[in-house]
Amino acid sequence: MVKLKRIICIITAAICAALPLSLAACRGDRKNKFDLSMPTFSKEDGWVQTMDDDFSRFSTIREVYDNTAWKPSPHGLRKTEYWCDKMITLDASEGAVVIKSIKTENHDCDVCNTKSGIFTGGIETADYDGDRRKETFAQAYGYFEAEVRVPRASGMWSAFWLQSYSVGKVGNKGRDGTEIDIYESSFVAKNPTKTGNALHWDAYDAPYYRMTDNVTDTGKNLYDGEYHKYSLLWAPDRYVFYVDGTPVWASDDGGVSTVAQYLKLTVEIRENKIGPYGQKLGGFENSSDGSTDFSIRKVSVWQNENFKSHIMSDGSYQDMKKTYDKAIAAACAIGAIIAAGIVWLIVLSVKRLRKKKVASSEISKVSND
Repeated sequence: MVKLKRIICIITAAICAALPLSLAACRGDRKNKFDLSMPTFSKEDGWVQTMDDDFSRFSTIREVYDNTAWKPSPHGLRKTEYWCDKMITLDASEGAVVIKSIKTENHDCDVCNTKSGIFTGGIETADYDGDRRKETFAQAYGYFEAEVRVPRASGMWSAFWLQSYSVGKVGNKGRDGTEIDIYESSFVAKNPTKTGNALHWDAYDAPYYRMTDNVTDTGKNLYDGEYHKYSLLWAPDRYVFYVDGTPVWASDDGGVSTVAQYLKLTVEIRENKIGPYGQKLGGFENSSDGSTDFSIRKVSVWQNENFKSHIMSDGSYQDMKKTYDKAIAAACAIGAIIAAGIVWLIVLSVKRLRKKKVASSEISKVSND
């Protein structure tokens, strides 16, 4: 008995010692698992710049649209706010594209088709002809960086993200397209030194949708009214996220996307809602001090020649949603049959027990007589 107790204690101690290591392995020890170093951007290492959009070169937003891949994000109702082209301007004195945000009762726009509401916007490297979208710039793998001044008002957040038309496909995890949120700025109210990153894949609807995210305390105020650089290294085996050149997160969750994706810089406003990363957004109010403006000074993209052999086309992946839907429906039907069978067996067993009880009672009665 004493030996058995000692063996149990040894096994328990071994499990307790191994548990932290196993948990670290499950969540991925990011510092040890991935190379977090910044790219060299040297030709010798295979780096070639594919986008160098310094908006100080332009004097109007029309010049930006005509001479770069950037176009306004889809015009119209987003969620509770409207994305409107009229909210996007170029501030020549800042050398930056500025996305304005306002709450008004006098909005004048035929597309929005309303005078009252909250209006903001975004820019992206895709163009729209009605409901048809066409990428004006898209890339798989590489290094993506935006130099921005984030909005500093409550009720809203800005984001720099990559999107794929095939992110809605199911069954290939994130390899056929992943929404890559390089940053989202929903922390102004209580956590101004923090930044968030996220990955979303397999469509956006249950039961297939999956995501993972991360929040890092950078130790410096990212809402200080200054420009900061938010960037992503997207390699065939990992994503690495940076703020001002310092790595804040790395992941390969979902399987790294292999398809070309386009760039988005946007603002979203959800008054008194819970925003990204569980942050309370608070109310939104107009401001004349620029705190509701999202200013974008420069966007740079690089590609590495060594990554190109890993690129896949959207058409390389089959959407398995219908197949999975049928499998789930069949499983539910089989489950229902099994459940019905179990219920029937239970009912039958209860009836038999009752009959035995009645028979036993009658035998006992006859014996007593």
